[in-house]
Amino acid sequence: MHTHDHNHYHADLRSLAIAIVTTLAIAVVQLIGSIVSSSLALLSDSAHMAVDLSSLLIAYVSLRLAQRRTEQHRFTFGWRRVEILAALANGIALLVICTFIAIEAIERLGSPRTVQTTPMLIAATIGLLANGIAWYVLRDSTHLTTQSAYLHVLNDLLSSVVVIVGGVVMRLTGWHLLDPLLSLAITFLIARSGIGIVRRAVVILMESAPDHAVVESVRRALHEHPHVDDVHDVHVWQLGATSHAMSAHIVVSDDADRDRTLSELHGMLGERFGIRHATLQVEGKPFAESHGCCGCEHTDPFDTTDDRSHSAH
Repeated sequence: MHTHDHNHYHADLRSLAIAIVTTLAIAVVQLIGSIVSSSLALLSDSAHMAVDLSSLLIAYVSLRLAQRRTEQHRFTFGWRRVEILAALANGIALLVICTFIAIEAIERLGSPRTVQTTPMLIAATIGLLANGIAWYVLRDSTHLTTQSAYLHVLNDLLSSVVVIVGGVVMRLTGWHLLDPLLSLAITFLIARSGIGIVRRAVVILMESAPDHAVVESVRRALHEHPHVDDVHDVHVWQLGATSHAMSAHIVVSDDADRDRTLSELHGMLGERFGIRHATLQVEGKPFAESHGCCGCEHTDPFDTTDDRSHSAH
């Protein structure tokens, strides 16, 4: 499992390095092209590239940090949450840039500017080719930060197509009002991806259970074991996009081989739910009853105003 994760990190880091170089080149080319052509659509695409470049850089740094071992540090789960925080920052940055682009586009709707379509098309075509390279190397990303960067690049790819089509139409028809309209369309694409990234990052930061391992499903799976009499105080949460953890109290029968039962439960959690870090407290029925554990899932164990003692938890 460790080797598998290490290989994923190495592949994502290599993909990010390639994408960073190509995105930087696109941003510079499109910025120059937007100045020469006076195209707001191309400028918005260039701004989108700049945000994506920061996204890729943050993703690269956060994945590097996520590999650090911190057993003796206060961050006992390591730096996995760095990628989630970085993804949240990227999503918010996308939404901020959307606001500025939309404001400028609305102003230009009232007073359209003449766009020089030749430099606009040249810059947009270069952007399309470079975005295609970045999209290709990031398509198999596994970590949330890298996936968010992939979404940025995918939107950039679509934006480049939109800008090229718009440039061709303006060249043939002379309808320069299309430029701010295209800017608004690109802004919509940016905002949609930004909202999705922010939403997913917040869900993980709220310690939610992953979609494939909801608490009730995990509880039922644990209860299916022949030596398990009761399951309570179940918590399942996400540390990162692909890192999950859980804890639970397991009441086993008196004749159960506790070590074997624990081993079988851990194996089942890994195979069925991909949960490799599980803390299972194995209890006998007398212990569970005497310590008030049975039914404790109906109370908040972290509420200090609760009169019940959870010292054993």
